[in-house]
Amino acid sequence: MPYSMQEKRFLRRLNAPTEREVSAWVTWCRRRYRVYRQLQEGIWNLARICQLWKASLDEIEGIFGPGIHSYFYFLKFLLFINFLAMLLITGFVQLPVTISRDTTSFLKGPGAELECMNYSSDISHRSVWQHIQDVITGEGYLEHSRLFYGAYHVKQDNNHHYNIHLAYLLSILGYLFGCFLWIFWRIVASLVQWLTLRGEFKTRIRIFAEWDFCIQNPEVATLKQRSIYNVLKIDMAEQTRRAQKRLRTWKQLTQLYLLRLLINGVILLLISAAFFCIHLATDVSQQDVASLSVVNQYLPPVVISIVNALLPFLFHALAQLEGCSPKTEVNLTLVRCVILKLSSLGMFLLFLSQRVLCTGRRNAPQCQPCGYNKLYQCWETHIGQEMYKMTVFSFLTTLAFAFLISLPRRLLAKHSSCALARWLGKEEFLVPHNVLDIVAVQTVIWTGIFFCPLLPLVGCVVIFLTFYIKKYTLFQNCRPSTQLFRATHSKFFFQIMLLLGLFLACASLGYAISSVRPSQACGLFVNYSTSWQAVPKATSHLPTWALLIWNYATSNIFCLLLLMLLSLILTIYVSQARANRQEIERLKRQRVQCVQEKWCLIKKLTLHLVDLP
Repeated sequence: MPYSMQEKRFLRRLNAPTEREVSAWVTWCRRRYRVYRQLQEGIWNLARICQLWKASLDEIEGIFGPGIHSYFYFLKFLLFINFLAMLLITGFVQLPVTISRDTTSFLKGPGAELECMNYSSDISHRSVWQHIQDVITGEGYLEHSRLFYGAYHVKQDNNHHYNIHLAYLLSILGYLFGCFLWIFWRIVASLVQWLTLRGEFKTRIRIFAEWDFCIQNPEVATLKQRSIYNVLKIDMAEQTRRAQKRLRTWKQLTQLYLLRLLINGVILLLISAAFFCIHLATDVSQQDVASLSVVNQYLPPVVISIVNALLPFLFHALAQLEGCSPKTEVNLTLVRCVILKLSSLGMFLLFLSQRVLCTGRRNAPQCQPCGYNKLYQCWETHIGQEMYKMTVFSFLTTLAFAFLISLPRRLLAKHSSCALARWLGKEEFLVPHNVLDIVAVQTVIWTGIFFCPLLPLVGCVVIFLTFYIKKYTLFQNCRPSTQLFRATHSKFFFQIMLLLGLFLACASLGYAISSVRPSQACGLFVNYSTSWQAVPKATSHLPTWALLIWNYATSNIFCLLLLMLLSLILTIYVSQARANRQEIERLKRQRVQCVQEKWCLIKKLTLHLVDLP
């Protein structure tokens, strides 16, 4: 009520009933309800205090704005995704394998050759340095641990009611499908928020309505003031940019579009040159392994690392010349970098499949006996080691960049006054590059979860440490970004990039599970021609009606009908979103008309008062 506090206290005492008018039962119920509300508020406050990184995220948002805060919140989301994978793998695979007594040797697979079942390695008498190398490369004792696919030696028995093969497949596929639903839900939420806030912003409303009067801590108040300042700065910059855009002449627009066309042509040439270098490195590395050195064998990862380290900075520098808004500049750089990075990762996976799985060269002598390259007796473990090494290498790159590049650059800018130090200055925290790096890491984790089931655990550790490394880099070695952008626009594109990485991982895993023969020397699926064959075999004992339903559910007709249904649902949601957007625009116009009508009434009333004698 619009009264002072003294008047509110008087009204409360006036309306408060006396104890003689209220029974003991009503008084007890009110007291119990008050205690329950206090307990509920206490639990909620305790839950807010125990939230992961809440204080750090609030501090980052208050000092550096919502754009950089969205990156650290994105790290928190990826940590929860990998933790979900660990829960599923531990509950459905690790615990049953641990308590299972049937860990005998494998049966000989259908059509198996003796030369395809020779998988052993000597891990005894290894030095301390070799053990450290094993931690970095995934070889040695880690190769035969449950970190990788080859360590699962459970043989399916008809007397067992729990099918570990089916659980291994369905837990991974269910996890990927759950990730898709979670990411899609976040995309829809970000899109709705984006469409709602895409119109004109009234900064005067924020001045009177943004402050939280419940704040009592001076530090929290300072952070809130900085947060409001950053938001107001973004709003005013967007309004200024819209005004400049409306004042552009046709000549200026023509020059701007020609400049953008030229910059996009240069970017296409750079990407084509990068792909050509990766292609040459792949051709060199596919020669006879015995005649190549270690450097030549690892030439594609080295070239990919150099390309992904240099070209994003060029993309960011070229995007600044296009004259776009900060959020458009961020999104353009993000799209260009993700095309480069995911394509590089896709070529690396293609290189692995050609070398290990004999994709496109089944008639080669080393590929005919086993259906895959016989030099890799347990090819799933080998691919898992590659994914493990890429994850660890990404973390080591983050660590080295923070303490070997960012830190010396900050010290040089602080303690030196030379021209080079002034030109370099402190590093600016570039959100697109950091988001792209973590999306690439998550794509590798999704791709390697079948070959390295505990890779999400490694991902949790990597993301957890990356948060604190990036926070240290942001606060100590970086300067605030000169261009602020709205977080609602960035979150939407972050999820789109993550969804593209999920599609790449699902395509790779789908090919490996459905079309490639499993290793005959290790793993759970030694007795199957493909890993997916375990699903129809596990459902073969079902009743006839259940088999008909299952066959129909996995048929092309059902998939087509499901696709049509999903398209219909998507069309309904898109139509609803358009209708909501039109309604929002109508309400905005109505609000403007109401304000204009009030001003008109005020003017008429003023004229009427002036005319009075």
